[in-house]
Amino acid sequence: METQVTFNGAGVGGLALAAFISRNPQIKVVVYESKPEVSAAGEAIAIRRRSWQVLQDMGLDEGLAKRNFPKEGEGRHRSMQYRKTHQELVVRGPIYRKSDQKEDGYDFHSHLTPSLGDVTSKTGSKLQVLTSKRARDFVVEEKSAQVAVLFSDGTRETADNVVGADGVHSTTIKWFFTDFANQQTDPVKAEAYLQLVLPKWSGTYAYRCNVSADALQAEFPGHRALTNPYLWCGQDKGESWTPKWTIFVVEGLPFSASGRIALMGDSAHAMTPHQGVGGGQAIEDAHLFGRLLAHPKTTEDNLPIVPQIYQDIRLQFAQQKAERSRLNGLIYKFNHPDFQVNSKSSRGEMEALGKAVGETFGWLAKGGCDDDWMEAEERLNKLAA
Repeated sequence: METQVTFNGAGVGGLALAAFISRNPQIKVVVYESKPEVSAAGEAIAIRRRSWQVLQDMGLDEGLAKRNFPKEGEGRHRSMQYRKTHQELVVRGPIYRKSDQKEDGYDFHSHLTPSLGDVTSKTGSKLQVLTSKRARDFVVEEKSAQVAVLFSDGTRETADNVVGADGVHSTTIKWFFTDFANQQTDPVKAEAYLQLVLPKWSGTYAYRCNVSADALQAEFPGHRALTNPYLWCGQDKGESWTPKWTIFVVEGLPFSASGRIALMGDSAHAMTPHQGVGGGQAIEDAHLFGRLLAHPKTTEDNLPIVPQIYQDIRLQFAQQKAERSRLNGLIYKFNHPDFQVNSKSSRGEMEALGKAVGETFGWLAKGGCDDDWMEAEERLNKLAA
């Protein structure tokens, strides 16, 4: 019997999820995208060691090589010079520069971190992507236990499982926790669920623009940013600028799966960009959840329970990384309570701060998605026994 998995959102996480689920030819995958077309949008994402394991599992490493992705020792920037350490590729990250003073600033940390590539997707023949389809409501059908998705164009589709991969302003999460709120008899508990419906402002704006390297060289010959990526750090910079992006986050969800409905990626744990791991965490969600749904031991009987395995392994982990990212933002703006630095701080104090920055990225070199999958598969085997 064919199973249908439907999810909202054709971003990097959603397409990665489609790739993993469609490995099982008995599963029909339908992706609903609210925009008129599926396209790359937003900024580039960082692919660290853990996410790179996912791309290898998807068979994308050869494709990246064909696209002339920089190999060891190659690249215009020193930031693109790779070296192998214990069979993993590492890349020099940005240099952190103190810049909250009238006199010349100075570098206080040079970062080296596991990293790699950009993301494409491989999907099976039973994938269907429908654009200009905005979900507005969901109904769990009592007899079949299937989930009906109601769209703004008046159409209705049903599926065995629905996954919300529709970003920080997720329609799925609004329905998900509103439904839980409506089930509560205690108004305090109901209000607590309703507080989770909308994302929260992180307190951060992103000011972004592209500057031509040739124009920069012409105006400032030999500028340091031409040879290395830099992060200029300091307090209250750019406050009078017009913000391009308001950074919203999804914080503190008590759960991300219930029965046949689940949340993933930014819908479950949207975070600030200060560690560059938000996209990677969505890919990791897809890796684990997609393989669970496609696994031959996932059956009609245990299908409502399998998302719980995904939630238990992934949600708290991603939330911890979101908190690390938030704290990094405080460090970069010299607002972290543990590091009382300012425009008059000494180089020694700044070097201590730089060491702390490096330590915040230490988790990227530990563990991996393969370890997470072994745990998930072990739990699935016990469930199916």
